[in-house]
Amino acid sequence: MTLYFIGMGPSTEYISLKAMKILRTVDKVYIDTYTSILPDFSIDFIMKYTKRDAEIVVANRSVLEGESIDFIVKEAREKNIAIIVPGDPFIATTHDAIRIEALARGIDVQVVHGVSIYSLAPSATGLQAYRFGKTVTLVYPHVFKPYSVIETIYNNMDLRLHTLVLLDLKLEKGIAMTIKEAVEILLDLEIEYSGSNRLRNVVAVGLAQVGTENEYVRADLLPNLGNYDYPPPPHSIIIVADPHPMELEALHLICNLPQHIYEKFNRIPKQGSNVIL
Repeated sequence: MTLYFIGMGPSTEYISLKAMKILRTVDKVYIDTYTSILPDFSIDFIMKYTKRDAEIVVANRSVLEGESIDFIVKEAREKNIAIIVPGDPFIATTHDAIRIEALARGIDVQVVHGVSIYSLAPSATGLQAYRFGKTVTLVYPHVFKPYSVIETIYNNMDLRLHTLVLLDLKLEKGIAMTIKEAVEILLDLEIEYSGSNRLRNVVAVGLAQVGTENEYVRADLLPNLGNYDYPPPPHSIIIVADPHPMELEALHLICNLPQHIYEKFNRIPKQGSNVIL
């Protein structure tokens, strides 16, 4: 028997031929509903590709974490099991524990990769994939203040690397952080962390439902990003560090970076050569 992890990409339109083939063979399907959002997802869509007698479970965090891992792994000894995940199955580290436990017990594990935000973000904006540094997740500052997000952004900027900022999702509570909320949190955290306004003068990109029919990307100075009318989450933000002239042109033409911002940054002398890193 086999435990499959199937990446669905950013929407159901990205389901692969391999994923469809596997779903027709499995006995049970777990649908991850908490690591990200598939805006056009429905159980009826999955049922089109599964066996008539296949069991389908809409899985929240408690179903796929903690003590439930042991149950899923034991199931995979007797049945073919699929866990369907938005994006790519292992971009979010949530499911690593299931995979490791299954492999440790000699269960066959196969992964069907999906399109993830890591490939979507540079493709949707025109920013160079090689110029992205460490990714961070911005959580709501209720329990603790995530100052490490600001520290990571600063470190990336010092290395002339862009920062992909993933935004908090608490889908079991019906909460998904928006770009407007994220901008306010980032600017407040920066003041508390460093006392500076460095992020108020950087170009950033707001990304909403990237890879779907409702994709919307917009570039501006970070404080202005919350002023645009985005479709509902999932949302994310890119903090742009020292954009190369070609990247700046892409932000202007693809992400509608305002003309005056484009001209301002286009006049700033760039470090090093004109070769894109």
